[in-house]
Order: sequence, then structure tokens, then C-alpha cells
Amino acid sequence: MNLKQMEAFRAVMLSGSVSQAAKQLFRTQPAVSMMITSLENDIGFQLFERHKKRLYPTPEAHYLYKEVEAIFSRIQDVSQTVQDIQNKQYGFLRIGCMPGPSNFFVPDILADFLEDHPKVQASLQTRTSDAVVEWVASNQYDLGLAEISTHQSKLGRNRLFELPCVCALPAEHPLAEQEVITPEMLDDEPMITLHPDHMIFHDLMQLFEAGGHRMNVRLQTRFFIPALKFVERGLGVSIVDPISASSYTTYAQADKVVFRRFQPDVHLRIGLMFPSGNPSSMIAMEFADLLCKQIENVLDNPEQFLGWGE
Repeated sequence: MNLKQMEAFRAVMLSGSVSQAAKQLFRTQPAVSMMITSLENDIGFQLFERHKKRLYPTPEAHYLYKEVEAIFSRIQDVSQTVQDIQNKQYGFLRIGCMPGPSNFFVPDILADFLEDHPKVQASLQTRTSDAVVEWVASNQYDLGLAEISTHQSKLGRNRLFELPCVCALPAEHPLAEQEVITPEMLDDEPMITLHPDHMIFHDLMQLFEAGGHRMNVRLQTRFFIPALKFVERGLGVSIVDPISASSYTTYAQADKVVFRRFQPDVHLRIGLMFPSGNPSSMIAMEFADLLCKQIENVLDNPEQFLGWGE
């Protein structure tokens, strides 16, 4: 019993005649009759009784039709799935993200993506950057966003960004009147920093020491978002990445903190990474393009997100 035979049988059952079935299948009437006869010979029992040029399904035909209809229903489901895959409307997306962007930035982008792709399912998991890199390498994530060090490979499909950090100050701070903040201005100023093992702390310390300035560390945090809460309370200033800053201005009490350019540049290096040993799905690459576009938008239009000069 092959698919063409089942198709002819189904068409006859639905239309009630060989001639109508032939029209539906764009075949000749003798060809359809031959397929029905061939099917009956293959299965070993009669499907139709013929009286006065009309076909009457046997009870066995009705039993078989239920099974055949279920097969064709499944085929239609598969065809719809193929179409959804072609249109990037089907699949499961596993994302690993470093803590900072996973608070607001990436969830906003993912929410927009899922609204446009209602049949796509997704998992967003917050992990340390080291864990994200490890899990992407072991194919447990389809893509990951994480901090990277200068010695990590820049080959393959990975997309790398250098985010120029900005200075976060209490809105009432005297330095809030300045457009650009320098290490000299922050000499002995209470600061909220990341821990000493972080690349930003290391780069800042080098800048301050090179200029003969003192970096007065009052508070240390593991991530940037908590640091901004301390800035909001007036406990010090902080050098943060622009994604964390833009997230804060969108969702927190933005009138309590202002952001200013910091010179010389201190960069947070992040990478959008893919498993190296496996091809990426179309939906993973489309989401990656959207995420990259939004990161580049923050970099290209800081005034839109950070309120320069306010």
C-alpha cells in the first residue's frame, strides 16, 4: 500500500465517484480506477461494490478510511511545519546571557522577537560569563552573550563588541554639570566598582595609576546594575557599560542618576557566541541579527538612551 494508492482511495471516499476523484487529482479516470483495483489486490479485500456505474464503500473501506485520513492529516501538519520553518516561525531557541543584559536589555529584545514569531519557544538563562562560554561550547545553548577576555578567539561566527563605558553620577553631584569625566576629576572621589578580578576594575586602576590619581573604592559589586542602585543613593560614582546604563534609564528612577562620557575610553568586551561544532538554526541567526542590531544601536546613539547633556 503506497501513498498514491491511499491518495486515490481517499479522493474516491471524499467525492463519492471515480470521475470526481480523477478531477481532484488531475488524473484520468482509468488511472484512478487502476489504483483502486491495485490497492484492493494488495490488501486482499474489497473496498467498493460497483452497482450501475456507482461505487459503494464496504464497511472495511470505512475502517481503512479513518486510518488513511489520520495519515493525511499528519502529512498536512508536517507540510505546515515545513512552511513555518521556512518562514522562521517554528523552533526552540536556547539563550545563555551574562547577568547585566539579562535583566532588561535581552528580555525586551526576546519579547519583541517572540511576538513576531508566535510558534517559536525560547529559554533565557542567566549565567556568569564563564558559564555561558562553557555551555555554548558544549552545545547547551544555541547562542550566548558574555564578557570575553582579549586572549579569547575571534574566529568563527562569533560577533564581538567593545562597549565604551560611561560614568554614572548622582544627579545632584557637582560633576554632573560636566560633559566628559576623566580620572583626574575622580581623584579620591568615592567610587562603586566591580571586584578586582574584573577587566573594568583592572583597566580603571591602570588609568588612575598612570595619571597619578587615587581610585577611592568605597563599594564593590559583582555586577553593574547593583552598582547603579548605590549611585542612585548618592554613595559614589561608577564606571558602567552602556547596556546596563540604558537598561537603568528605561526601568529605574532615571532622574536620580546621570550618565556622562568617560575619557580615556575603558571598554567592556562582550561576544555573541555560537556552538562551533554545529550549524545554527535560522531562528537563532535571525535573533542574533536582531540582538546585534540593538547593541549597535546603543553604541551608535548613546544620546538617545543615556540623555547626554541633560
